[in-house]
Amino acid sequence: MNLPSALTAAADLVGRFREFPCGAAVKSPEQLDAALGCRCGAIFILRANGLELAPVVRRIHQAGKLAVVHLDLVDGVAADHSGVRWLARCGADAIISSHGQAVRAVRAEGLIAIQRLLCVNRISVELGLAAVARAQPDIVELLPGIILPSVADLVLPRLSVPLLAGGFIRDAAAARRVLDTGAIAVTTSERALWDAW
Repeated sequence: MNLPSALTAAADLVGRFREFPCGAAVKSPEQLDAALGCRCGAIFILRANGLELAPVVRRIHQAGKLAVVHLDLVDGVAADHSGVRWLARCGADAIISSHGQAVRAVRAEGLIAIQRLLCVNRISVELGLAAVARAQPDIVELLPGIILPSVADLVLPRLSVPLLAGGFIRDAAAARRVLDTGAIAVTTSERALWDAW
């Protein structure tokens, strides 16, 4: 995928989130089976074996959904350019990483780059935002997402890309608060939210 294709793909992902603002986060085959039939337009693979990833991605595509793979959590795959190329060969539509170098490799490969912004304190927010500015991802995912209303004034003015929120979003009320604060979507493993609202 080249850069214009990546921009089109990122717009497709954002468009899917505008239709239904939730991404199904899966960590097991059972969760994947449930996610394939849900309303979410994208499935976030948070745990996988690198050797078994391609068939999983094919199943996601056959269900008409985008496959978003977390590079840092795929067993047997390094968070480097070779790892990014492997995920691209497996058919990933987007790749998530907390590492700026990996995000830059995703962009160089022409895939949708999502950078995780881990917010545990003010210093981590500042360092994370500086890393985002250097890596220039297509999308940022804030974790834990449930705290977005508390850190929105620190984060949102400094982002020029869409924001996802993931982590500890356990019910529709929490999801709505995060969405109302400025996230375009939530990512969650809570199955009840995969078809909510």
